[in-house]
Amino acid sequence: MPKFKYTAVNAEGKNVKGTLFATSLAEFNATIKQKGEYVLTVQEIKDQDTSSRANANAISMKELSILCKQFSTMLSSGITIIKCLDVLYQQQEKKKLKAILLKVYEQVQVGKSLSKALASTEGAFPDFMIAMIEAGEMSGSIDLIMNRLAVHYEKQCAIKSKVQSAMIYPIMLLIVMTLVVSGLFIFVIPNLMSMFGPRETLPAITRFLMDASDFMVERWYVLLIGVIAVILIVGIFKNTRPVMAVIDRLKLFTPGIGKLYAVVMASNFCSTMYSVFSSGMTLLTSLELTTNVLGNSVVSDRMTSVMDEIRAGGALSSSLHKTQLFPNMMVTMVSVGEESGSLDEVLEKTAAFYETEADDAIQKMVSILEPVMILIMGGVVGTVIIGIMMPMFGMYSQVESQT
Repeated sequence: MPKFKYTAVNAEGKNVKGTLFATSLAEFNATIKQKGEYVLTVQEIKDQDTSSRANANAISMKELSILCKQFSTMLSSGITIIKCLDVLYQQQEKKKLKAILLKVYEQVQVGKSLSKALASTEGAFPDFMIAMIEAGEMSGSIDLIMNRLAVHYEKQCAIKSKVQSAMIYPIMLLIVMTLVVSGLFIFVIPNLMSMFGPRETLPAITRFLMDASDFMVERWYVLLIGVIAVILIVGIFKNTRPVMAVIDRLKLFTPGIGKLYAVVMASNFCSTMYSVFSSGMTLLTSLELTTNVLGNSVVSDRMTSVMDEIRAGGALSSSLHKTQLFPNMMVTMVSVGEESGSLDEVLEKTAAFYETEADDAIQKMVSILEPVMILIMGGVVGTVIIGIMMPMFGMYSQVESQT
């Protein structure tokens, strides 16, 4: 999300400097006007300026959830922001996070707002959190915003944890399958194949298994180099735009997986959109921040069209429907919220519904993976057994014919 650095004159005639998040220059001007300030100079700072440093400095989602929850509890108890930061800094054990909190504490001490202090940490805190806190500062409800941020990041952590937990069994199956197949090709097949006659007289499938076994036994280093090369290539290129675009498209449009992913995305969209929109931000700013949280390049491209249509006077529900990304029920609920003037309430209820649906979707995703991996494992083992049994039946036939 673009960040604007500006100098302005406030209602008292004093010069003020600061930064402000907005989706466009027009929205920036509207926000400054609401604050009763007159802009002298303004400069847009693109997100790309800090993107190279964001990954190195970024605080984990779990840490953000804990920080926001502790902040909310202390603020609601009447403790000042500076005292909250001091307490959080003193009790923090991780060196990296302790250093970041110290920097924020020092910035607030010299007169900066909390949002500006967080923004000065070079990508440690997400733009979504900074923009939410900035909205809370403007409305005087920063304790409420911190509570919403805590709930938001708790939900994000919960979804991530459920996906990781659900993937444990398929990953264990994959490891077992790899070990079983490797054992068969390295230890079992070489011993059995020594009993058979000349290789030229054996069935094609048996010769293939013998060649594969010889390769794994005699040229294992080639496989090792290949595995290391794949790991390095994935590590280097996995975060590049072309690779991410392919992965994002696979998530959305793979048969079976795509529909389940859409449900999880709908839950994430409604939950985030409710948190932002109910905090007093404009619809366009809410959509911009929500799109960044979803973190899918295909979604980002299509949501740009949604925001363009809204700027031209279009409705949110019809624009979302055109993207063909979200479930029809979610789009219908958004339409009801627009017509009734209670979009934030409808988003909250829809988010609660899709949270349950997301849990079911994750379980369905795993239920699809498990039988697929079992079939693959069974197919490989079955091929090995057939390759071994065919020449053995041939040997028995020869023995019976001789007797």
